[in-house]
Amino acid sequence: MGRTQPSLTRGVEGELEKLIRVSKKLRDEELRKSLESVLPYIRQVEEAFQDELADPLEVLLVALLMRCNQIVLDRRKT
Repeated sequence: MGRTQPSLTRGVEGELEKLIRVSKKLRDEELRKSLESVLPYIRQVEEAFQDELADPLEVLLVALLMRCNQIVLDRRKT
């Protein structure tokens, strides 16, 4: 069985916060905004990983991929 939901959530949030701190050190405002826009996707991915053994970075990676995919789809529509 995977991690408990609160434990996984804290781990994913910690990894995301680390990436946001790095984006600030890089002075990349667009990267920071993009990383922050992933938050809604994280909750959805965490639920999908509920019965799986998951690492926080795996959840974050899938959420980032989902966000990138959504951006591409939105741009194709315009």
